[in-house]
Amino acid sequence: MELLNNPIFLLLLLTLLGTALGKIKIKSFALNSSGIIFVALAFGHFGLTLPNNFQTLGLVLFIYSVGLQAGPGFLYTLRSRGMRLALGALAIITIGFLTTLVCALIFGFDASISAGLFAGALTSTPGLAVAVEMVGSQGAPAAYGLTYFFGVTGVILFVQLLPRIQKIDIKGEEERLNAEVSKENPPLTWHNVELTNPNLLNRLVKDLGLGSIAPVVITWLLRKGASEPILVTGETVLLEGDHLRICGRESDLEKAELFLGRPIDEEFEFERVLATKMIIVSKRTVAGMTLGQLNCRAVFNVQISRITRNQIDLPATPNIRLHMGDIVHAVGDENALKNVTKIFGNNVSATYSINLLPIFIGLMLGFILGIVPLYIPYGGTFSLGTTGGVLVAGIILSSLYKTGPFIWEIPGTANAFIRELGLILFLSTVGTKTGATILTTLSQQGVELFIAGIAVTLTPLISAVFLGRYVLKLPFLRMLGVITGSMTSTPGLAAASSLSNTHYIAATYATVYPAALIGMILFTKLLVLILG
Repeated sequence: MELLNNPIFLLLLLTLLGTALGKIKIKSFALNSSGIIFVALAFGHFGLTLPNNFQTLGLVLFIYSVGLQAGPGFLYTLRSRGMRLALGALAIITIGFLTTLVCALIFGFDASISAGLFAGALTSTPGLAVAVEMVGSQGAPAAYGLTYFFGVTGVILFVQLLPRIQKIDIKGEEERLNAEVSKENPPLTWHNVELTNPNLLNRLVKDLGLGSIAPVVITWLLRKGASEPILVTGETVLLEGDHLRICGRESDLEKAELFLGRPIDEEFEFERVLATKMIIVSKRTVAGMTLGQLNCRAVFNVQISRITRNQIDLPATPNIRLHMGDIVHAVGDENALKNVTKIFGNNVSATYSINLLPIFIGLMLGFILGIVPLYIPYGGTFSLGTTGGVLVAGIILSSLYKTGPFIWEIPGTANAFIRELGLILFLSTVGTKTGATILTTLSQQGVELFIAGIAVTLTPLISAVFLGRYVLKLPFLRMLGVITGSMTSTPGLAAASSLSNTHYIAATYATVYPAALIGMILFTKLLVLILG
């Protein structure tokens, strides 16, 4: 029994039992990582709890890993569809706010209890902080503690059961979104073109202005009557009858063909002199540099045709920055390719190495961002809190990718480990804390508050499905990100993420979370003002 009072031993025991519970499947339903919280609730009921610091550490590790994962695509998502997602999240919070008002009128809750109900049912710790600041700590924390239980477990069960209820094919949804991404980022290919534009004859490649017409690259050419190809550099002079190979996206290649000449359908064998090689970027000194800075054509007489990143082909434009793990497609003679390979590294194992210092710096920046006071007109000041600060730090740093010697993005395997460790710490601590007080709070506050908590949690969730699927017409995985993000539910995100190994849920969660955080703060203030 003494061992159970040791927090490290208790954490390990909860992890083992919770993981075992999570792996139990009933048809296709399983709790997965969320099984830990249910085991922790039982232990907490018998007075076995974990330190609060475990919860804080787990929360920041998990959220920081989410920020790092979602950051590179965050700005693009925000520009393309982020406003629509943010408005959807605010609509879900508004429904929760209106449901809380109705429950307050039906059951006669005062401003303090109602604010705690609202924050707990939507699992918003910043909302609770605002409530305590405005109405004191008499009723809000108790209502929060009671309703938070179903706020957490309700979202977990909802997102786990929703695919079965709606008969969603997760693999099909993943393929649909992958196809959408491929359409937005079509693969690169190549065309052979015969130079026929008289205005381009006897001109240097660098003087063509081809980049202003389409982002394509001329990799090599075959002179009229010659049998060996020539690698194209900026100093290459174009002559009449040259056969050019150009690389880029299909639509861009068609534009370039109109500018250069006529397409050639027949195939040519060019492997006799020039070779192609795929090189993995594994040197940290190269990561973050642009292709223009490396200037491989002029320095090494090697042409870069494209970059493959996360299974997406990107055009080899001068301004594209290299990331660790990028696959560089290079064309040149064997000796030149060997020299370029030394520059890029081409060491697969190096792409899995991890530097802890940037992670610690990122976490510290997140804590600092979380306590910086921010001002909203007519809304007063607020802070992002630890969770919001760490999430924003992860998004910003991974979007920057590299600052001086620091590479902020970490390998996927390392990110997955940090994320899972954070989940274990967070879910174990929250479960034991909630289990320790749930029956006492229930007896003090009554069944009415518990029923109201269920209503305030479920009504926005159910409404979110109709809003996401039929009004915003969101793909199912992105809808899960909106639901968990608008509920600011980290355990809910964990449960949703266990359904799919893709990044779509986490990226959408990261997009809507800031709007949901601010919305919860403003609506909590409004709730207190109305009922107070």
